[in-house]
Amino acid sequence: MLKLDAPGKSFQSAISNHDYPDTEAEWNGTGPGWSWMWVPYPFNSQYVQGQFSRQVFRRNHTSRDDLQAFIGENLAENDRRWSKAAAAALRGVTAQEFVLTCSHVWAFALFEVNSGSTASSGTAFYNRWVAAVNADPQASYMLMAAEQPTVMAMG
Repeated sequence: MLKLDAPGKSFQSAISNHDYPDTEAEWNGTGPGWSWMWVPYPFNSQYVQGQFSRQVFRRNHTSRDDLQAFIGENLAENDRRWSKAAAAALRGVTAQEFVLTCSHVWAFALFEVNSGSTASSGTAFYNRWVAAVNADPQASYMLMAAEQPTVMAMG
């Protein structure tokens, strides 16, 4: 059975798609709020490294919009097919916290940030998702074989 690697502390804060004006009280460096992250090649059995948005948004919807913009603008150069499909899949998501996978290529997570925490708290959220996937022997294979983005609601 293929298992995801729970990366523990191998995450880094390296990405942020948009700079929001200071007049918008939508984000700051710590919670409470919402943030997002992405993991390229989440089923890599040797090394998994995620990257966080630097921003913590006060509203879930703003965090989701920022993630959707990141997918549509920044990842399109790497894989236009998955980028368009993932951005479209986000429009229909109603869950507050979720992981969106694009086969074996990418995993994106939107998660709640507790008061006083930073976006790096997504490591624990991601590791909970890894545990949930690893609990089902077929889940990894089904996610990798999916021909469309798959959303797993968490929470």
